[in-house]
Amino acid sequence: MDFLEGLEEYNNAMDNAYQVVTKQKDLNILYKELNDSDKDYFSLPFNFSNVPSVIDMLIEHYESLEDSDKCVKLKKILHVYKN
Repeated sequence: MDFLEGLEEYNNAMDNAYQVVTKQKDLNILYKELNDSDKDYFSLPFNFSNVPSVIDMLIEHYESLEDSDKCVKLKKILHVYKN
């Protein structure tokens, strides 16, 4: 695997985590949508036992990509977890 493939997999994992955190999809749906050949490579970047820390990492990721819409949504969700 080269650098660009690794980066693409990382971004896909972050997008998967974003969809789970924002409740757009659950893990079962994400997994079922994969092609059989992709199921071995399905990944999420974090353990979801500490959702606020996952959200913090997602915010950092999307800030680096300058995706403010996702950051705003994640910050609203994080606010709910912290209160």
